[in-house]
Order: sequence, then C-alpha cells, then structure tokens
Amino acid sequence: SNSGLRMGKGACWGVAWGVALAMVQMSTRAAPPQVVIVVTCSAHYTDFFENWYAWLRRLEVGSTAGLVAIAEDSEAYAYLRRRLARDAAYRRVVDGFGGPPLTGELSFLSTGFASLMSRRAAHLLAQLEHLTSWDAWAKSSSSRLVFSDLDVLWIRDPTPWFAESGCDAWAQTQHRERGLLNPGLLALTPSPGSRTLLADWAARLRELPGRNLPVFNEAVLELRDITVCPLPPERFLSAKRSFNRKRWSPSSDRLAVVAHANWIDGHDAKRAALRASGAWLLPANHSALLVPRP
Repeated sequence: SNSGLRMGKGACWGVAWGVALAMVQMSTRAAPPQVVIVVTCSAHYTDFFENWYAWLRRLEVGSTAGLVAIAEDSEAYAYLRRRLARDAAYRRVVDGFGGPPLTGELSFLSTGFASLMSRRAAHLLAQLEHLTSWDAWAKSSSSRLVFSDLDVLWIRDPTPWFAESGCDAWAQTQHRERGLLNPGLLALTPSPGSRTLLADWAARLRELPGRNLPVFNEAVLELRDITVCPLPPERFLSAKRSFNRKRWSPSSDRLAVVAHANWIDGHDAKRAALRASGAWLLPANHSALLVPRP
C-alpha cells in the first residue's frame, strides 16, 4: 500500500477474526529453518501467489527457506492447503480469517483493501511469536522472518541484505515520499525490538483499522529504542523505478534485488504491468484466480 484513509472501528473486523487467527494449521512439525518467508493471500490474488512463488522457486532461497502462507478467506485457505501440500520443504498454511472472500475488486481506496491491510501486523506478530517459541530459532542471530507482498517480485535473493548489525528490522523505502518506509517487504530479527514493533503496530491498527503503511511509520518514529533499517531504493525498487518505466524489465536490470508494484492500483492493472515487463511467468491461459473478474 502507498498511504491512505483509515476506517472506523470495527469495519470488517470482529471477534471471529481474533479467534480464527489463532487457528494455525501446520503441514510440518519440524523446527523452522533460519529464514522463514511469510505471505498473505486472498482469493482475489491466488494468481499473484502463483507468479510470486514461481519467481521464488527460481532462487536457491526458495528451497532452503521456510514459507508460511496466511489465507485471508476460506477459499484461499483451501487453495493454499492443496497447493503447498505438494512441497516437501517447510511449509505452513494459516487460516487467518476463516470467512468467505471479501466482495469487490479490492482497489486501493476500497473498504475491503483497508480491511486486509488492517490485519497485517497481527498476522506477523502471531507468526513471530510462533517462530520464537522454538528456542534455537529465537536464539540464533541469523534467524529472520521475511514478509513479502505478493506483488513484490524476488529477482535475486534479498536475505544477504538483512545482516547489518544493529537492526531490529529492515524495510523497503517508499521512493522518496517523505522518507516513508514500506512494510510490503519487511525482514524481522527474533529480537525483543521486533516483537515490540509488531505489537505496537497491531495495537494502533486495532484502535483505528485502515491502511497499514502510515501507521507502521508512526510506530517506527515513536519507538525510538527500535531500529528499522531502510533498504537501498536502487536495489529494492518501487514501481516508479521499475514497472512504471516502459523499458524496464527484471532480466535487464543488473542491480535490482526486488521490484514492488506498489504504485499500481488494482489486480488487473498490476498483472498487466508485470506482463508488460516480462515479470509475469504464468502462461496466458493459466488462471488460479478464485474470484471471477467483475
């Protein structure tokens, strides 16, 4: 997300979500690897999950890292359970909401989009707490929880960039927009600072549910004892440095680590931008989309 309005209390939330969030379904009881990637997926974006996952599996980290997929609705949950059951690696699917898919296209200004963004911090807090319940993972200085939006293209392995000492977390920048950080790509250590950051972010979104980026930046600014290190924008690209440039392609950019379609509104516009740049790996006749286009 880029920035935006906040919704009133209770919009698309409710007690049922808090209960469903605790319902973690595990495909493995093995200890987590040092790097665990977390994504969220609704029925509206299962095709983006397929494309994102195709890029991840091109990289060595795709086979060595763990993956936690948080389903934002019952249809995405069933889909992800079937899809990831084929993998032998560390894979978990979490029922993050339990209800039916939200209606509409989930454009940037929609109520449904704001509802999904409101859940983000609580999802990540629950996963960090789960991972740190494993003593070895919690005590390792190399352990990382890496959250990625599904419109963040992993061109190269980003995890070597999450090694700088003194950082509780790392986040993508928002392309010169008042120095804002974008938690659409967010790496977290098992430090107490990371947990404090997520807990504070989640509490703010419970108080005023809405789009998570402005609230994340408020938390970072006010929690002065916690260090969130910005990732270099010439390596961790916003859409303004990548998809919005006519001649840009992931195959020709020798510096790009990731590219984020964050300045493009709506499912179809994002997919068209990825396709135009050569970043859409799925065949034209492939459709994993569970929600029909209006």
